[in-house]
Amino acid sequence: MKYMNGSEKSSRSKADYFESLVAEKLRLKFGLKTSFQPLINGIRDEIISKYRDGEQRIAEQENRAHKVFQPLTNFLKKEGITKVRKVQWIGREHQTQHTLSDVDLILPDDKIVGISLKSVGAGSGTLKNMGYRSVKKYIGLNIDNDLRSMWEIVRSKLEKSPQPQVKRLSTASKSVIKNAKGSYPIIETIGYECGHTVQVESVSKSIKLFNRLSTEDKREFISYIFGLRDPRKLLNVVATGDEIDIYWNAVNEALLTADGLQARQIEDISYGLYLGDKLIVRIQASFTNGIGISAYCQRAFL
Repeated sequence: MKYMNGSEKSSRSKADYFESLVAEKLRLKFGLKTSFQPLINGIRDEIISKYRDGEQRIAEQENRAHKVFQPLTNFLKKEGITKVRKVQWIGREHQTQHTLSDVDLILPDDKIVGISLKSVGAGSGTLKNMGYRSVKKYIGLNIDNDLRSMWEIVRSKLEKSPQPQVKRLSTASKSVIKNAKGSYPIIETIGYECGHTVQVESVSKSIKLFNRLSTEDKREFISYIFGLRDPRKLLNVVATGDEIDIYWNAVNEALLTADGLQARQIEDISYGLYLGDKLIVRIQASFTNGIGISAYCQRAFL
């Protein structure tokens, strides 16, 4: 199983473990045969082998999954969902399936209830990771030149390094440079410094571009962020500390007819989409491993 580097890799692996644990508990609840235990064991071994506090991370997510399960099954029962013919873990395929769902419940009549699972220390976690291609599609952001200039500066700084091994990396491929950051901390420092400039500029451009969109195009971007075109009936489950929040995603559907959506700057690398004075969603410009030597993305947070 492949993971991203750094904190993003850590966050994703913990999410995978939490989601697969909940999927297995639901599988047992509904008396289905196909077990997620081999998947769970693989993710568990990966976390323990890669992180010094792996056991702690495992225990934390097992505790969260335990706390989520009963409130979730109570909610499903109250909503009349008492029989399921299949439980499916979406995992990393949520991007290709264009859904916010992490676990799908396939009902006897073939209707699908998607469950978006979030296990977070504070707040509500990442609502959606949006790749550069998607942001370009929905709001027209084009930072190709900024990214090209960033890489020229990264290579220039590497070339000036007094360390021969780092100096040689200045002509290496992007992936080789990215993978070398664990061995040479200076690469992470350079990536962060150069990437931050791109993040700041991209936020400024994103705000202007969103505010120029037609009302319909603004709604389309909101719909994409909140998964409002997903044919699944989507349930949001957020575990924060001892608090469990469960609600249908339909509460966000009013945004499909909202007028007056505006983008405003929040911090140097983040902006918000507002309806009047109400913040609907916060969006942060980032890179998939947090520094400017990996793919650019924007992350949406509630």
